[in-house]
Amino acid sequence: MPEESPRINLLDGVRVLDFTHVHAGPLCTYQLALMGADIIKVEAPGNGDQMRSMGQQLAPGMSPGFLGQNASKRSIALNLKTDDGVRVVHRLMEDADVVVINMRPGTADRIGIGYETARTVNPSIVYCAISGYGQEGPEADRPAMDHLIQGESGMFMATGTEDQPVRVGFAIADAGTAVIASSAILGALVRKGREGSGAFLDVSMLESCMALMGLNYYNFFATGKVGPRVGPNPLAQIGSAGTWKTKDGVLLVNANNQRLFERMARALGRGDLLEDDRFRDLNASGKHRDELRAILGEIFSTDTATHWDGVLRKAGVPSGQLKNLDDVVENPQLKFRNTLTTMSDVPGIDEALTFLGAGFTVDETPTRPTSVPPTLGRDSDDILAEIGINLLEIKRLRKIGVIA
Repeated sequence: MPEESPRINLLDGVRVLDFTHVHAGPLCTYQLALMGADIIKVEAPGNGDQMRSMGQQLAPGMSPGFLGQNASKRSIALNLKTDDGVRVVHRLMEDADVVVINMRPGTADRIGIGYETARTVNPSIVYCAISGYGQEGPEADRPAMDHLIQGESGMFMATGTEDQPVRVGFAIADAGTAVIASSAILGALVRKGREGSGAFLDVSMLESCMALMGLNYYNFFATGKVGPRVGPNPLAQIGSAGTWKTKDGVLLVNANNQRLFERMARALGRGDLLEDDRFRDLNASGKHRDELRAILGEIFSTDTATHWDGVLRKAGVPSGQLKNLDDVVENPQLKFRNTLTTMSDVPGIDEALTFLGAGFTVDETPTRPTSVPPTLGRDSDDILAEIGINLLEIKRLRKIGVIA
């Protein structure tokens, strides 16, 4: 278990029925779990969440991807292809505050657990449906995965080199959608607390990615032009923002306005650049961007990334160093903030595992999981008992394969 720390209670008393699988949905409900919600993960008997078996297996049904976004949840293994299973879901909905699904549009309705059924059972339910393109429209029925949505939202075309668009190196379409979905749920819960009314939240991966790319789209709306792909260097008007090779690594610099460029030039002992007509202001620097990058490249190549990072930070110029994951997790800032949590009692796994928080603290308390990810159906009996199903009925449901 993690080190003892106060439990986050922002969502104490909020019960979430989680019918999601793979990445976007489970990450959404993981964010809610870290804020104190009771997440009941409803999984199919046998295999459960597809992410359980995707990638390396640290234990049966325990892949790294599953472990990383399902701590602090409970699991019930329930066969939704049976009438008894659907009736159990209706019982669960009566006591739930939120339902989250990421099924293909129309699937939940066909099963009998769609929004219309949910709000009949519980008029104040907050029902969040995550899909690739939205619940209705000419493309609503299309299957969607992160790779496809990155390409179709314009992310590919904003990333990479001029000749080669490139997929973002992690599932940003899924992850961004997860954060937007959790934000929508929180907003709906605020209204529910104020007015007592539920909500139907239709979260589209495509539109979520467009929201994440807002600056790109706003520039397009204003100018009618699609910005260039610039590889590792940011879209800057002057050549003093980007990445440069040093003696031992890559330096990151974001002197993206004239004031910061002037600080940089003086800190590097190149005040003469400020007298150069090519770099006298943003407009001039934009025309001579490559020349300035070349000059700075010669300077930075003479020493280490650590050296130049220190020089620029001292001068008040935003800078850093390119890091791999093994470097990032050793960052003393993360240790100070207790960002990472270690748990050593994950079923079937001998070594301790590390988990991420939600990216923020609450009253100086880190958001961290309080229980290990559940084995498939680990909490079935407890959850059923909580909604008033007696032991005899639980045994019957297990015998006929409704629960596992």
